[in-house]
Amino acid sequence: MLCVNVLFFIFLIRFSKGELEDICHENNEIESSDLSILISPLMSSEMIREISIYWKNSHLKNGDVFKLYKGDPNTTEAQVIYTFKPDAIHGYKKTGMSSDFISTSQLSFRDECLKYYVSWVRNDTIKKTSCLSTHPNWMAKRKKTLGHLKMREVFIPGTHDSAAYNKFQNFRTELIIDKYTITQDEDVLAQLIYGARYLDIRVGRYPNSDEIFWGNHGPIRIVPLRDVIRDVKLFLDNTNEIVIFDIQEFPVGFKSLAAHYQLTDYLLEQFDGYYLDRPVNVWGTSLEDIWSTGKRLIISYDYSNIVASRSSVWPQVEQQWGNVRTVNALYRHLNKIETQAADESYHFNRLSQPRAAMAQLTPTTMDVIFNRLGGLRKMAENVDINITEWYSDEWQHTANIVAVDFIKATGIVETAIKWNDKRASGC
Repeated sequence: MLCVNVLFFIFLIRFSKGELEDICHENNEIESSDLSILISPLMSSEMIREISIYWKNSHLKNGDVFKLYKGDPNTTEAQVIYTFKPDAIHGYKKTGMSSDFISTSQLSFRDECLKYYVSWVRNDTIKKTSCLSTHPNWMAKRKKTLGHLKMREVFIPGTHDSAAYNKFQNFRTELIIDKYTITQDEDVLAQLIYGARYLDIRVGRYPNSDEIFWGNHGPIRIVPLRDVIRDVKLFLDNTNEIVIFDIQEFPVGFKSLAAHYQLTDYLLEQFDGYYLDRPVNVWGTSLEDIWSTGKRLIISYDYSNIVASRSSVWPQVEQQWGNVRTVNALYRHLNKIETQAADESYHFNRLSQPRAAMAQLTPTTMDVIFNRLGGLRKMAENVDINITEWYSDEWQHTANIVAVDFIKATGIVETAIKWNDKRASGC
């Protein structure tokens, strides 16, 4: 109790009552409003990468409009490509406009806006502008405020089945196998540049192939693991971010312990100079202690025998699956685990093992065979905007890792950044 009182006293010194209200309650109409651009994962013969606008703004007045621009609206080159009047203070609007293809080679390692902007406009005056943006340095920028925290205490955006990606420059008909194996529209480097810091990696082993290790989705191999490793190293070389490389599931070729040793030896060879050996405090280690080592890659592994015999790998992240098929069922699952997390916050966790809320629907075998749910893109379209809203409004205080499909279809990165800032301010 004494410790709590001391912390509270220090907190009062740092923030006056008025400042706390501004930070935590966002009385300012600009700061309290949400406005973002999302890119739909759906593909059809008429549309690919459709731009959608999400807003939540209790300060809207009759006559206010939202404008979508190609180009910065503060420049003369900006082109208004879509305008609409919101009919509610909260909504999600498909624009019918297709985003240009942006290759990973066009992305940089600095925060930037990518071609598209949306503004809240009143009487021809822009009140607030947001853009389709990257976040390659969001964690390192907050080193002073987040550094004392453990991974379990940070809101971390992640991607589900991170290696199951395919970048489509133009529309093409997806085969049924593609509909239920591709979970990301961006390669791993782009996922990291857009803001993901947790990678959910499934590995298949093919000893008779030129490339032995592959990033898989279930039994289907998608990309060589070598490509994924290359992307992670390139990202770490150009930023000061911390990345969790979580090896979960071994769907093909891992019937012996020797196969696991072969994979971990390969990972440690490929990531030599990048990975951090497992510290004494394991997941109880703070971010600032991780940064102080100069090694910012955590390789976690979903097999206790390997963790016990390899000091270079960490215990796996606890993935919390609902294995559900509807949005309502997913909400109930996530509400259950976040409510439990709130209760667990009162207890000391020796290892502080991070947990990943797996925020996606899961098709059954029959769903796949008969294409009942329309594919993973359709399933993500139904879920993603809800995920962002739930974690912004209901579970922002308990969220740890949130792993999503098609990360640009969500606002989970911006939501995580916003609430990490608020947590650092004591909100």
